[in-house]
Amino acid sequence: METLRCRDNRPELHSQERQNGNANIEDATAVWTLTDVLLATGGKFVAGKPGTCFGAVSTDTRSIKKGDLFLALSGANFNGAEFAHEAYGKGAGGIIVDTELEEELDIPVILVANSQKALGDLAAYRRSSMADLKVVGITGSSGKTTVKEMCGAILSEEYNILKTEGNFNNLIGMPLSLLPVTNEHDVAILEMGMNREGEIARMTEIADPDIACIVNVQAAHLAGLGNVDGVARAKGELFAGCKSWSIFCVNYDDKLVRALARQTSQEKVSFGRHRDAFIRATHVKNNGEKGMTFTLHVGKERMRTSLKVMGEHNVANGLAATAISHAAGLSIEQIVRGLETFEPYDKRMQLENIGGMKIINDCYNANPASMLAAFDAVQAMKGKHKTIAILGDMLELGEASENAHRRLGEMVACKGFDYVLVFGEYAKIVAQGAMDGSMTLRQVHRLENKDHILQKLFECMEDKAFGRGDFFLVKGSRGMCMEKIVDGLRRELG
Repeated sequence: METLRCRDNRPELHSQERQNGNANIEDATAVWTLTDVLLATGGKFVAGKPGTCFGAVSTDTRSIKKGDLFLALSGANFNGAEFAHEAYGKGAGGIIVDTELEEELDIPVILVANSQKALGDLAAYRRSSMADLKVVGITGSSGKTTVKEMCGAILSEEYNILKTEGNFNNLIGMPLSLLPVTNEHDVAILEMGMNREGEIARMTEIADPDIACIVNVQAAHLAGLGNVDGVARAKGELFAGCKSWSIFCVNYDDKLVRALARQTSQEKVSFGRHRDAFIRATHVKNNGEKGMTFTLHVGKERMRTSLKVMGEHNVANGLAATAISHAAGLSIEQIVRGLETFEPYDKRMQLENIGGMKIINDCYNANPASMLAAFDAVQAMKGKHKTIAILGDMLELGEASENAHRRLGEMVACKGFDYVLVFGEYAKIVAQGAMDGSMTLRQVHRLENKDHILQKLFECMEDKAFGRGDFFLVKGSRGMCMEKIVDGLRRELG
């Protein structure tokens, strides 16, 4: 495959990534006219003065600025219209609601059928107005945030980028991430997460990606999708919803992603460890806590490169980011420079020395595949030191939960961990799996909550069961808030 070039030949620009707030996205040039808002949303102008202009779109009265357009989101347990008067008092220039207001306001009020849909429609309208913008859409069961951040590090070598900040990757967060885009941006890198079918399809409709990547398909969100085939269908909505001239980045090591790609006619860039992949890695060296080194192949070109992040799974993430960046027109030299500047992202295989203990903070999320990847990464670092797994539940696995957690315990034992501390609804099953895998009662500790986990850790440190130089992996699903254990260690030992 030939190197893919951008459709335009803009001069190189310095990266000016926007810092997005949790619910209020600002940009001084992101001005909306009332006509734009009505065209975008199909809403009804019910009050106020015509000819008005607005600033940023805000969904949070706590951070709204004067002149902003307040969009009153509604959900099962809340009605954003109840905050309309507060937004007005803070200087909102206009308000979008999906229920009629009880009191009249002297600023424009736009009534829409559904406020969440209106948010997506506004983002889609803004995206469509940026003729030269390239949009990258990234989804996957695990690794998508790391791939997005790696892409940011690489693409900022050449382009002025906008990217999803934090975990703004759902039907509310992704549109909020896209809304600040201006003509100054060359590329928008958008992460797309989901819990059920139809969500990726809607995000694809909003973002209209030029480059699309499904990082992988694994057992995650099974409660809403039934099984891995259901996950594949939901992730496949990204490829299915793209235009005919989009470029797809295809994980050649994942048979489900390959199957999804075979159903499409768009141009493809393959990546993986597979020898037939266009983007691939050879001579991979695991440097333990120092990261990974490998030879990067882009077609017939190759360069030796290093990652500062631990684990072989991050080589796969690096290949995905390389494929996206190649599709966006970057050279192998630019890609290598970007990969080598990438730093581990928040709560994703972050190594921190706390009181002489090496804490691996991988608290952001968990499913069976990401747990195994983390175990492998820790195993590669072990050496003469002990390894301790501090684990919470893997959520949203539906009927597969019990088997998945039993297997999790077996994997802890199989990977040679010296101790495991577990809590959560499935802690007993994980503990039993670990003992079935040959760990002893002395090595396996089932606790009631995070405070008890910390108490047991400190007791074991006092008893010299483990301590300085040992590796502690802290991991669980987002809802388990495992970072509080890391915070407790910092507080007592830092």
